[in-house]
Amino acid sequence: MNATLPGAALLLDGRRDDEPTLALAHDALVDGLTGDDWAVDDWLLRDDKIAWCTGCFKCWTTTPGLCAHRDGGRKVAERWVPSDLVIFLTPVTFGGYSSELKKALDHVIPILLPFLRKRTGETRHQQRYEQRRNLLVVGTVPAGQADSPEAHIFRRQVERNTYNMQPPRWAAGVLEQGANDSEVRVAVNVLLAEVGVHAARDALGAGRSEVVA
Repeated sequence: MNATLPGAALLLDGRRDDEPTLALAHDALVDGLTGDDWAVDDWLLRDDKIAWCTGCFKCWTTTPGLCAHRDGGRKVAERWVPSDLVIFLTPVTFGGYSSELKKALDHVIPILLPFLRKRTGETRHQQRYEQRRNLLVVGTVPAGQADSPEAHIFRRQVERNTYNMQPPRWAAGVLEQGANDSEVRVAVNVLLAEVGVHAARDALGAGRSEVVA
């Protein structure tokens, strides 16, 4: 993470359609970041052709650090590495990410080295690059399902992913479909504040002041 904020954020938008709550969350994320002068690389993944990872491992052996296949998947690691913050936006699908987001995340493998090291009692791949970036994950579930087993599995998956990604700071939240714009923005600002976006923290402070008044 760069020592000085604001920085550069990569927003991996895994929406398969324009479900209203995801659309509201997207706009709240972009507004919170740009309000703090972050540079936002806003990537609607469905707009690009990204093939499924074939598991060829050429990104480790033949073209180190670079996907061997020439489609949108090659850009994932390229846009990921210089970022200070990476954001996942996705419908929660069987406790995991959408197919659009999962395809993209499989192409992050090149930022790792093929060598293994024991870390926190588990065997993990070593990082290829020194720079780390914070991670923010926003998922949506049907109304009334924020505490469902699927939502808990989703949060746990994000936590497990951080063991490989090694973000200095991370946050994950689940929004219920049907939430209104105000509810979504408050929830998103809480998450943004957790990963160091000052404008979101200030917006929350202003909201609390108004409530007290």
